[in-house]
Amino acid sequence: MDIRDIIEIFILAAMIFFPAGYVLRNRLPRWKNRFAALFLSPRYLTRITASSVSKSRKRSGKPADDSAATGKSKTSL
Repeated sequence: MDIRDIIEIFILAAMIFFPAGYVLRNRLPRWKNRFAALFLSPRYLTRITASSVSKSRKRSGKPADDSAATGKSKTSL
């Protein structure tokens, strides 16, 4: 394989990919947006803000040492 073969490969690739890119330039953004909406959207995630944390916390008189599900202490020691 000499330099002439390499140049021919570049010319052939240019003849294929430049027109293909020109034709697909308007269609690819729609495909990309549709793909992102289907697979990359955070459907089930919600933001955690300081106000949502303070609303969800319940303050009681005694500290919660025991888990309601297992009855074991939450401390690691």
